[in-house]
Amino acid sequence: MGSGNELTELYDSLSVLYGSVPSEADSEWKLALRSVLYDDELLANEASCYGAQQKERNLGKRKDYARRHGNGDRVTEFSAIAVADPRESDRRYVPAGAKLPVTPESREVLPVNVSSEGVDWAISLLAEFPAEPAADRPGDGVHLLLDPERVHRARENVGRGMTESETTVLFASDTHLGYENREKTGRGSTVSWGQDISSEETLSRVTRVAIERGVDAIIHTGDILDHEVDKETLEFASGILSGLSSRDIPVYCIIGSHDHDSANPQHPDSVDGISWLKTQVTKGHLTELSTSPTSVASEPLDAYGISAGNVGIDDVGKFHSREWEPSDIAFGTASSGPNVLCLHDGLTPYRRYDADVDLDRLLAQSRVSFDCVLIGDEHRPKNRDFENGYSFEASDGTPVLYTGPAMRISEPYRDHDAFVTELTVSVDSIDTKRHKL
Repeated sequence: MGSGNELTELYDSLSVLYGSVPSEADSEWKLALRSVLYDDELLANEASCYGAQQKERNLGKRKDYARRHGNGDRVTEFSAIAVADPRESDRRYVPAGAKLPVTPESREVLPVNVSSEGVDWAISLLAEFPAEPAADRPGDGVHLLLDPERVHRARENVGRGMTESETTVLFASDTHLGYENREKTGRGSTVSWGQDISSEETLSRVTRVAIERGVDAIIHTGDILDHEVDKETLEFASGILSGLSSRDIPVYCIIGSHDHDSANPQHPDSVDGISWLKTQVTKGHLTELSTSPTSVASEPLDAYGISAGNVGIDDVGKFHSREWEPSDIAFGTASSGPNVLCLHDGLTPYRRYDADVDLDRLLAQSRVSFDCVLIGDEHRPKNRDFENGYSFEASDGTPVLYTGPAMRISEPYRDHDAFVTELTVSVDSIDTKRHKL
């Protein structure tokens, strides 16, 4: 850190955060931020809010500091505190280009949209900031910013709640919407029983399982679409995703190689699948995972994702190479709950000599310790072992799970049912249950 004014920088960055908190966020989170900034009931005894300290300890020079180190209204260049981009799930709430404070102890960027389940965790983060940041004038030696009883309760609840709280996710992959078009377009091979399977019916069955099981969310690990998909199939899928959204079952995804190819259909009856995926993201019916953590259904679970070739929805067509190395990836810091990483490439330990990416290297260089890795792309269990051929461990012991294609579109499924996998995730365990489709 440089010699900047810590108090002014904290005040301005927290003011941006406070103004960005959406109406659906937990009310106590907004109260805690207001307390720190403008004086309210969550302050510790004898503590003074940052706004009052600005008047008393910075000699009325905040505007001058903002002109020298910002845009005149607020500070945008920080040298006294650590700041970072908002979390991926928070970016839509925060002004473009704005930075948010990073906690001095746990090195977490403060969250914006905090649920009732996450408010204790958020308050425990806010309590890391000093009661009297460095300013032009010294303070009176107060050491506690927020009410110590409330902070103690928050930290106890975070520690206890993470062991008790569970998130239930339906893990699906390789739905290949539009697969039936292969007969008409002549692109891609088909199984001999192709007339007996339907990508629309498959998506309906996945949805039915999600609703019947009452899951918190669906995670799809790529190849949502086949490489040729028609308008009617996508209209059907739009209705399915809209229905899931109305039932508060969010769908999180990465994209696969066939999704990439759907951007350039060759048949006149096919449409641009990537444009459709972008529209679903814009509507909020799909959430694309990235190397930054995304909170799953406002639960303690964070999800990360790397699409096939490390090329996401917005980058399809911009990059021709789909090769990537573990050293290319930098994961954002997770919250204190469990997390999963989603991938769609040929990886170890399923593959050895023909793997696209070395998963052990990826995990070893990551600053995030993942509780589980969920992988798409593979259309068959290892060694045709439907009992054990979809579950592995990385070298460091991280569980690696496949769920196979949601449709019976590869030869090993001639005599086997396709399935999706229900995951019950807590900080201590990940339990799995398969559901035939």
